[in-house]
Amino acid sequence: MITKTDIRILVVNPYSYINEDIVVALKSMYGDDHIEEIKHVFKDAGIYEDEDFAKSLKKKIEDMRCDVVISTNFFPIVATACNECAVPYIAWTYDTPMNVVPCEQMRYETNYIFLFDRMEMEKYRQMGYNRFWYMPLGVNTKKYERFKASQKYCHDIAFMGKMYKSKLPMIRHGLSEGMLQYLDKLADTQYKIFGKYIIEDMITDPIIDEINREHAAIGYDLIISKQQLAYAMSEYVTYLDRMGLLEMMGRRFQTHLYTYDIDDNDKAFLKDVKIHGPVNYDTEMPILFKSAKISLSGSMRAARSAIPLRALDILGCGGFLLSSVQPELEEYFKDREEVVLFRSIEEAIDLAGYYLSHEDERIKIAQAGLNRVKKDFKYTDRLNKMIEQVLR
Repeated sequence: MITKTDIRILVVNPYSYINEDIVVALKSMYGDDHIEEIKHVFKDAGIYEDEDFAKSLKKKIEDMRCDVVISTNFFPIVATACNECAVPYIAWTYDTPMNVVPCEQMRYETNYIFLFDRMEMEKYRQMGYNRFWYMPLGVNTKKYERFKASQKYCHDIAFMGKMYKSKLPMIRHGLSEGMLQYLDKLADTQYKIFGKYIIEDMITDPIIDEINREHAAIGYDLIISKQQLAYAMSEYVTYLDRMGLLEMMGRRFQTHLYTYDIDDNDKAFLKDVKIHGPVNYDTEMPILFKSAKISLSGSMRAARSAIPLRALDILGCGGFLLSSVQPELEEYFKDREEVVLFRSIEEAIDLAGYYLSHEDERIKIAQAGLNRVKKDFKYTDRLNKMIEQVLR
């Protein structure tokens, strides 16, 4: 039986934001000689089949006499290789919904798939996939300690992230007035509700059948699934969230947006917001969150309950987090003591105004949030629990 002292781990690195933190944590737990890494860019169908990569991965597993393979996010091709080599595969997601749709490779007994969204994990379990567990993300606070605040980023309000350009307009093309009204009403209902994801439950099979029938009737070569429509609508509502929040913040406070996907129309709408290009995740983001008085975080609407990685980034840098409410944020953090959560855009504006004018409270909350993630969100603790599940 494998023991923790002699375990040999292969990390499949898909160039994710958190991969380096995982490798650093594993080496601190087991020593450099017990951890090896293979890098690969997964593209399109290559996440399912890639003969050359599969061959090199299996050779690596055999050559190092690997006991466990770990990757961020789940890759069916890695699952297949591990299953064929009879080696446990830990896949820890940091995207929600998952980066792949349900597939047979998820059923391998060698899989240990950990989702950071508890409600999504429960959804897969209810669908009959029993190789799923729940594990929140971690944060490496130590690597942020060397960074200092800078006047360059000393903003009242800062937001760093995607604006989410939805493919919903493509889906809406050619649909009947009645169907368009239904989609509009669904988007509007979700937009008004923070902390609960309703879109997927409201999209029925007859709705999907009707959309595909209407497309076919006009010769429009597009067939969609329930998952694709739900994701497109979630992206659209997330876009509305972020545009609405930033526009209202910009009218009242010194607000800065750091993003890479914004067009001229959106820039005109956000005329009171100072818009910048993206910042480097490793070298500039920590300075931004240490410098800004308030850092915004808003969950992608398809995230059912999870704590977003960006929220942990902010807290791990010692920043003040103002976030849309999420069930797991409420579970793990004390609202108004370690984080500040809003349930509407109007409430977010009020809270921002209050904490900008109450510096002592703001600093106290930011420090308490940092202390919480230092104590309860260590990568070593997260990885230890996942590996313990494998060794049982």
